[in-house]
Amino acid sequence: MFEETLVLQNPHWAKEPYDSGVKRACFNRLVDYLGTGQIVAITGVRRAGKSTLVRQLIDYLIHFKNVEPSNILFFNLEHPYLSPYRDDDTILQRIYEDYLKIMQPKGEIYVFLDEVQFFRGWPIFVKSLHETKKVRFVVTGSNAAMLSSDMITMLSGRSLALEVFPFSLRELASSKGIDVDNPSEVALKVPEIKHLLDELLEYGGFPTVALKTLNQTAFDILGAHAKTVLLQDVVPRLGARKPEDLEKLYVYLVSNISKLFSYSSLSKLFGLSDKSIKEYLEAFSDAHLVYEVDLFSYSLKKQMRSQKKVYSIDTGQANAMGFKFNSNRGRLLENLIFIDLKRLGLDVYYFKSEMDYEVDFILKKGEAISVMQVCWDLNDPETRKREVRALQEAMNELKCKTGIIIVVEPNLSMEPFEEGINVIPAYQYLMMDRIRQEKFLFKSI
Repeated sequence: MFEETLVLQNPHWAKEPYDSGVKRACFNRLVDYLGTGQIVAITGVRRAGKSTLVRQLIDYLIHFKNVEPSNILFFNLEHPYLSPYRDDDTILQRIYEDYLKIMQPKGEIYVFLDEVQFFRGWPIFVKSLHETKKVRFVVTGSNAAMLSSDMITMLSGRSLALEVFPFSLRELASSKGIDVDNPSEVALKVPEIKHLLDELLEYGGFPTVALKTLNQTAFDILGAHAKTVLLQDVVPRLGARKPEDLEKLYVYLVSNISKLFSYSSLSKLFGLSDKSIKEYLEAFSDAHLVYEVDLFSYSLKKQMRSQKKVYSIDTGQANAMGFKFNSNRGRLLENLIFIDLKRLGLDVYYFKSEMDYEVDFILKKGEAISVMQVCWDLNDPETRKREVRALQEAMNELKCKTGIIIVVEPNLSMEPFEEGINVIPAYQYLMMDRIRQEKFLFKSI
């Protein structure tokens, strides 16, 4: 029944190589996760590179782990051929049985299911085969809520999640042939890396754009992509009768990244209930379009009642869908740094001191806390005074020994900063690998 579709989706059975693309920074973690025997769930916004990452893993298994190609099954559950069967809970088992009949694999089997959220019964199928200890699973999905709820209820204690983001500066530099692990080469390529940072702020890191198209067409692609996610991942979940209301709210949010808002203020602005606004924002977040950031407070009640901030999954997408102003560049840098912090898996908050000074980010990893400001530059004395004062207030109240300021380019002629404050160029921080970034962020703890 599915034999032809299976063969078309698995060219590795005929020993045809994949165009595996740029190696992602999270690839080694993915390999480690697979080695645990747990079910691995790869989540992330559409077009961020989840399917490419899966193909890279298939190539790795075949060429470095000597797994027989016939022992690897890949299936994209978003395929149009499967549309009539999405309410049939038996269909995944039938696909698997067709695979066994075609390939007759011997030994351990690796099953890769792409975009599992299109089949509500996928956790039952995966759990039943996983418990045989003969099949390893990697699943991907673009809807965080569906994956997380299904995994919690059906796959508790059996799964590990890995979120994939658009390209980082480090990954983008690697795609351009820069050896990002060679400090000498990175030092020689600083002008080129700074140019790539400018491109990343303008066009973002979605692979289809960052690797191919850097002009107005890029914004057309990014705008179409955002609308596709809204229509295919957000509207069906909410049953929204007026998709244009969703788009207007989304455009407003990405036009105001890093700014404070409340559900009640958005409710008045759009003529919707607080409950509807909250549901819409949760749906945007579950589709990985935006992230909400809470106030950092040891009082949960205060945190819940306080205003929030919002950031876009991608600076290019924010530019494509939002209203652009000259003052945007500092907020775009803040957005870029935020996504990089989320890539590290950190809990991220903003902070308001007792004197009402605002700090961009409070970073939390276990019990460790770090304090960070992000701004375009500190050349203006008043800007420097404001940023440093806010950072010092937060450091004192949270008992942090050091604070971090990330800028596009420090002014080397400026007076030394106050004790405990570290200023670093954005490109330098973003070119660090995961381990070096975490050490830098929490080195005083």
